[in-house]
Amino acid sequence: MNFSNSTSFIIIQKLIEIGKTFSTAESCTGGLIASSITDIPGASKVFLGGMVVYATEMKLRLLGVAREVFDYGVISSQMAEEMALKIRLLTGSDYSIATTGNLGPDVMEGKPKGLIYIAIATPEKVHIKELKLQGDRLSNKTEATEEALKLLIEVL
Repeated sequence: MNFSNSTSFIIIQKLIEIGKTFSTAESCTGGLIASSITDIPGASKVFLGGMVVYATEMKLRLLGVAREVFDYGVISSQMAEEMALKIRLLTGSDYSIATTGNLGPDVMEGKPKGLIYIAIATPEKVHIKELKLQGDRLSNKTEATEEALKLLIEVL
């Protein structure tokens, strides 16, 4: 069992134990979080669903991210927070994970490659984590997924 699978297993077991659900809104991780969760038997008991909103326009049209949040940029803690709040509202889940960032190789919105924001929305608050990763696109995507799952475990 690799890291993501064992972490996903822990998340599913904990959510089953406390009787809670979660959802995902992914940009830079491209559905990898949802995929790693659904690799585990029993995921359907706690994972309601997710959305990959990779294109900027989809964050607005599908998730309903407020236009003023785009003033901070797509790669921002504010965007991650809004994405987490919107997917939690849309799905009715107890918790949600959102990711947005620049996997590389180039600077985007004046922000360096490897800058990733993760947000976990709970019924009480939103937890934000900023990552500054140094790998290539694929390793940054994998590491961001692992960090998002670890953050959810910490929050739970």
